[in-house]
Amino acid sequence: MDADNARRAALSSLQAWGRSRRKLETDRDPLVRAALKAGVTIEEIHKATDLGRSTIDRIKKEAGDA
Repeated sequence: MDADNARRAALSSLQAWGRSRRKLETDRDPLVRAALKAGVTIEEIHKATDLGRSTIDRIKKEAGDA
């Protein structure tokens, strides 16, 4: 594979990963809100998902549950 083809393949892989990541992030916030509403603690969500506590706090505040 020449350098130009390798570059295109790498870029294509990154774009596919970006699409997957955006899809996961779209699903993430409602799942975190539902967990918080069900009484799951921020620490438990962090341990289960490896999401940052500040991200969980932001999702909580955006939902008006601060």
